[in-house]
Amino acid sequence: MPDAHVGKGVSIGTVFASERYIAPMAVGVDIGCGMCAVPFRDLHKDKLRLRDLQKIQRLIKERIPTGRDAHTTPLMGAEHVLEGISHRHAPSQFVLGALKESRAAKQLGTLGGGNHFLELVYDETGRVWIMLHSGSRNIGNKTAQHYDDVAAKQLKRQGITVSQRLHYMEVDSEEGQSYLQDMEWCQDYAMANRRHMLDLMIGIVEEVAKSSPDMEQAVNIHHNFCQCERCTYTDPRSGEVIEKELYVTRKGATPAAEGQMGLIPGSMGAGSFVTRGRGNAGSWSSCSHGAGRRMSRTKAKERISQEDFAQAMRGVVCDTDARVRDEAPQAYKDLAKVMANQASLTDIVHRLRPLVNVKGF
Repeated sequence: MPDAHVGKGVSIGTVFASERYIAPMAVGVDIGCGMCAVPFRDLHKDKLRLRDLQKIQRLIKERIPTGRDAHTTPLMGAEHVLEGISHRHAPSQFVLGALKESRAAKQLGTLGGGNHFLELVYDETGRVWIMLHSGSRNIGNKTAQHYDDVAAKQLKRQGITVSQRLHYMEVDSEEGQSYLQDMEWCQDYAMANRRHMLDLMIGIVEEVAKSSPDMEQAVNIHHNFCQCERCTYTDPRSGEVIEKELYVTRKGATPAAEGQMGLIPGSMGAGSFVTRGRGNAGSWSSCSHGAGRRMSRTKAKERISQEDFAQAMRGVVCDTDARVRDEAPQAYKDLAKVMANQASLTDIVHRLRPLVNVKGF
């Protein structure tokens, strides 16, 4: 994908299809990481004064834990949500055991850190939206690490050595099927996590601006996952066009089937796009999941001054804390160029620009 950059296991922005194998670290440690957004029915950005934006930022930071923090007590209904996810996906004893030891219930409705964010944005008409980026928190990390170890042991028994920590499993093996079940559990958890944060943010905007969301236009989508899809491709040896079910792995890649709505964020100062997929078989019906980094986190902190970071974020109500300087706009590629480079993969529906940004640190 055009936002590709170095990552663990595989590059961020990788998409591939396989008939027989799955690789836990190709999906990555933040299983089900993705985006969520919804517009408000009658809220124009000009209705929001600076003090309104500052209040929204303050309330978001008060009500949605970020970084390593979690809710002191689970949100109302969180335990029931976890029970529902487990009922739908029948997780393995590993996930059931991890749930007893983890803060999964208290982390439902929390952001995390890194490139995850909570934003109030506006589109080309001035209409205000909520947008957020987060995943499966610690339970997804534990699950990925566990199955990478399982895959490594399976390969060792077979006398196979791999590099780059890209251990893989047979899809039809007991371990492979167990991973798929637990991965789907984590995806559902990530989806619910985003929905809980969305609900909290909706409540804040309703409180401050007295406006309601248009939930019919809500988008909630993963970009770190693997699933079985009906794929069409050309056999490079025979030239024959083949259609069959394959396991498509996306690591930092947005699904873009024909007509499928997507969300592609840029840096914390550049804004984002709402998109509609074009179903391009050559990319396994996928597009980028963002702008992509142009420098590592270490390089960003070395090369971007605190003054330049603050200057780049002028006009956005946000924290320019030195601890998130590695997320400065200068650390990312030009999102407009990334979108131009994937015009054959997805269409632009809305251009979103930031009003308020909250990140974890």
